[in-house]
Amino acid sequence: MKERRRFIRVPESSEITYRVVSLARIDYFVTKNLSREGARFFVHEFIPIGTILRIKIKLKKTYFSFEALAQVRWVEEDLLNERFEIGVKFIDIPRNTAKYLDEYLDSLLKIKKNRHLFC
Repeated sequence: MKERRRFIRVPESSEITYRVVSLARIDYFVTKNLSREGARFFVHEFIPIGTILRIKIKLKKTYFSFEALAQVRWVEEDLLNERFEIGVKFIDIPRNTAKYLDEYLDSLLKIKKNRHLFC
């Protein structure tokens, strides 16, 4: 099956906090994967598709963190663990941040490829 995404998703467990734009409460989680366009992570509450979140991500292997607005694109319920997995698309991310994120994710992909060469 051909990949439809413009940017490859990279498995990454970086710290993420999010706040529904219309609420004041902030929650903390870890990303499941990350791309230039968005992220995938778990939450403990149902968040409807289309909801706008203000997120902050602390990249795991650097001291770099960034904030962006993101829109919930899909939601899946994880009944066993009483949580929801969501996918968000960045809708407002600074250009210099997007460039750094691209470079960071590219470096992770290169490291992963090099590990497979020596296994």
